[in-house]
Amino acid sequence: MNICMILKRYFPPDIRVEKEARSLIRAGHNIYLLSLGKIGMPSRENINGINVIRISSPKSFINKAWSFFWFNLFFENIFWEKNLEYIAKQYKIDIIHVHDLLLVKSAVIISKKLNIPIIADLHENFPEGIRAWRKIKIPLKNRLFNSILPIWRWKIYEKSTLNHVDEIITVVDESKVHYINDCKIPSEKITVLMNVEDLEEFYNLKIDENLVTKYKNNFIISYIGGFGTHRGIDIAIRSMPKVLEEIPNAKLLLVGRGPKEYKERLNKLCKELKVRNNVEFTGWVDFSLVPSYIALSDVCLVPHHASGHTNTTIPHKLFQYMALKKPVLVTNCKPLERVVKEYNCGIVFPSGDYSEMAKIVVKLFKNSELAKKFGENGRKAVEEKYNWGNEEKKLCKLYEKLKTEYKLNS
Repeated sequence: MNICMILKRYFPPDIRVEKEARSLIRAGHNIYLLSLGKIGMPSRENINGINVIRISSPKSFINKAWSFFWFNLFFENIFWEKNLEYIAKQYKIDIIHVHDLLLVKSAVIISKKLNIPIIADLHENFPEGIRAWRKIKIPLKNRLFNSILPIWRWKIYEKSTLNHVDEIITVVDESKVHYINDCKIPSEKITVLMNVEDLEEFYNLKIDENLVTKYKNNFIISYIGGFGTHRGIDIAIRSMPKVLEEIPNAKLLLVGRGPKEYKERLNKLCKELKVRNNVEFTGWVDFSLVPSYIALSDVCLVPHHASGHTNTTIPHKLFQYMALKKPVLVTNCKPLERVVKEYNCGIVFPSGDYSEMAKIVVKLFKNSELAKKFGENGRKAVEEKYNWGNEEKKLCKLYEKLKTEYKLNS
């Protein structure tokens, strides 16, 4: 079958999209990925079998303003609709697979027009995500966006639009419950594909021994991923004064990036707490280096603030940590707590409680056998249950279901 995936971001990278596309290609399908483009990126490119088609956003002020106001009024993006319709006709697309809520309505419009089944792949609870992301913006921007597109409008859009798709993919059971209870989606229309790792691909990434050696004299507490107010990086920094009282050579390694305004806040916090020399911001790193940063770590963090957003999603980083036998320290966000307690692969602490976090870090420092046990349990969890090999089967089953229901060509 010919499948058109839609991603309103630059590609690469996107771990989830790559894994799904790779699995579907192995199953014999053709993948066309419609994504954002920018200067320096080819408009057409084949990446590991994925036919990437990049489109650039409107450049003129008038077109940008028109697109902005039209979306904010109707949640439609006419520019993407035109491109999707063109691609669907040109490549005889059998199924539309749209990632994230932003473009679902536009994709639905084209799917109905061309009578093509559609899957909405929802990486997160988007309205609650919007609530969290807006906290990063300066107050004036917050007031503007809250006036134009308040959260209640996003929730109405979510519920009304998702009832027009054929299938929904989501990332955790807690998210599935949200779509059943809050959006009134029938359970049988929802497939859970977790943000777990493709172990064969992940284990094949080589460890940079020079990088590991660089930090060999430190006790490394690491966070790897995007930066944002909901991710609890501030809590990790606030824990450091107490950690350093017991572990003078401790270093908090923050691997990733985020909005400039938030990074400035974190830097200011480090200076106020006098821990700047023990907190390192690496900036963005290529995914090939992620296993190396995990390998050099002693404790790995997912310190997310509990919210409607973080209680209905789960990050890849948790399973990456577990795959490399690292003890994990997570907050009591529902999916994080459920997974960690199920396999006893780390310790859960209350969201926002940096004092408790510090105590646990010290505990793991002083009890290396406990830390080792947690790491081994985590590895067992990903090899037995939380791996892409298991999720891939569910993805292929979903496509076989649509193929049968709509009598699609192979």
